[in-house]
Amino acid sequence: MSLSGTGNFCQPICEDSSHRHPWYPPEIATTDPIARGQLLLRNTLTGKKEPFVPMQARHVRWYTCGPTVYDSSHVGHARTYLSFDIMRRVMTDYFHYNVLYQINTTDIDDKIILRARQNELIRLLELDTSVDFDKLVILAKEALGEAKAKSDQKKEEIATAIEEATQNKDSRAKTEQEGLMEQHLVKRKNLDSDEAKIMELCGSSSSS
Repeated sequence: MSLSGTGNFCQPICEDSSHRHPWYPPEIATTDPIARGQLLLRNTLTGKKEPFVPMQARHVRWYTCGPTVYDSSHVGHARTYLSFDIMRRVMTDYFHYNVLYQINTTDIDDKIILRARQNELIRLLELDTSVDFDKLVILAKEALGEAKAKSDQKKEEIATAIEEATQNKDSRAKTEQEGLMEQHLVKRKNLDSDEAKIMELCGSSSSS
């Protein structure tokens, strides 16, 4: 999420080692209702609530990332749309900002291309009667084994980064790495699910 800020900045007030970047507070008039705390946003650099200052008076240009349409829509998409729409309505109806809100839809992306290739490969395999599915299952099992090994290594790297950020009291880096860990655990869960399916196929093929 990005909200447009002001082009006029004071000197940085936050340059200690616990933050990656200095914070340049925008210059605002003390008579401005925003300066009196009409709308405050939490600043992750300072850890404090700061006045929200648009570039052009009450006009706000707001851009957020949208869905990458490589699969069916899910509840996570709905949560995103609902959450940001509520915030937009609060800004327009309560704080009386003139909000130009834009959300993108990604229809060309590596994930989309990969999924299209996977779907086409599956379609061709289903049509090809000469495919040895027993060998195919074994190859898939070996590939999953390698993927799990890389997954374990990645998990250790992220855990090390979290530990280093904790020791350095870098709260921002720690939060970022913890987010990466959450994403990694979801991917690992999917790997385990795929492995269970492969094992099931191996069992059914051996029994037949």
